[in-house]
Amino acid sequence: MGDVSAAAGDRAQPDTEWGRYLRRMTRRPGWSVAKLARDSGIARQTIFDWIRDGGESVTVGSVRRVAEALGDDVVNALTAAANVAHRDADEEMTPILQSDLDPQAKAELVEYVTGLREAQRHARRTEITAMLNRPRRAAA
Repeated sequence: MGDVSAAAGDRAQPDTEWGRYLRRMTRRPGWSVAKLARDSGIARQTIFDWIRDGGESVTVGSVRRVAEALGDDVVNALTAAANVAHRDADEEMTPILQSDLDPQAKAELVEYVTGLREAQRHARRTEITAMLNRPRRAAA
């Protein structure tokens, strides 16, 4: 049954940054989901689930364990777990991620900024829709 789980996990195409991060890191030479599971103490099926479904159930502690097991900077793992694409780590995110704050505080700030951005996008979409639906005056 282990082979079936591994094969299913290999075919899964991650839809989240956390899933892509885990896939990328476990495909490096000498790495696998099984090795990450052993080294982090996190169940292999949980890691497969994160790759497939994202990190909704991931905790800051789990992210830290994954980063330590992989030998990666916890900031990279936190960024991925917050579903912030590497290219999105911009002038707002970078100071948060590079700060001396504890991982939980960083995750909360990243989530806050991500929420603000989504609210602003929603407000812009609403405003654009309203502008497009306004009656137009006939040209004189």
